Amino acid sequence: MKKFLIYILIFIILCYLFDTGMNLSIAKQIDNRSPYCLSFASIGANLLESRLDSWAKIKTAESFNELDNELIGILNLLDLPVKKSAMNYSQEQGKLLINYHTVKDHTDYHINLQTENHATYFILTAISCQGDLSLRNNAKLLKQQYKGKSYFQYKGIINARPGLDGLQKILHVICKCLYAQEKDFYQSQDMISMATFSPLLQEEFDQVELAGEIFNLQMAIHNDSNKNQSYVYLGIPLLLNDY
Repeated sequence: MKKFLIYILIFIILCYLFDTGMNLSIAKQIDNRSPYCLSFASIGANLLESRLDSWAKIKTAESFNELDNELIGILNLLDLPVKKSAMNYSQEQGKLLINYHTVKDHTDYHINLQTENHATYFILTAISCQGDLSLRNNAKLLKQQYKGKSYFQYKGIINARPGLDGLQKILHVICKCLYAQEKDFYQSQDMISMATFSPLLQEEFDQVELAGEIFNLQMAIHNDSNKNQSYVYLGIPLLLNDY
């Protein structure tokens, strides 16, 4: 009887440890889910592209050699390949410029460094047709090292072509999913956009203040003029590019 109780106790402990491990694993997966995962899944959209635009003012460089060192530092920080042959140099009106392009893990990286008014700036654009976990990690590293600003953009596709009311309902679903209040609504022909604030994005992503209001999410959706499909865009904190 005593051995039986010991076996039962061991079984309960093992079950508890297994359940705790599963809960931690699930929680980690939820924490790693991107805003596009949460919102695109809720409206039946498939991801076409994830994009990161990041920029910052860095240590002043007075020569191409110093710009090289700054570029290599960024590449090493992001664990990207360093290829001298991919470094393109130019000079315009006293400004020194380096353009660099590389590909890693199905992601295109374009990095530009430029000197201007005794300062050096870098701009990074990374575009992936897959998820955004590496892009978000890149943004965190750049923010820690250079206090860089980062904007994210996600493009998805829906295999349907609803009317304007339907497009508005889709944005309503995204707002509900991300706990964002509907505001700053704009409509033009077959396109609808909205800028808002989501508390779910507040901790990890940048936000902007416009006309006294704080925004960290902009959404847009429009129908394809030729096909039975629609395109949806998420911009965090805002959409920077054409949509």
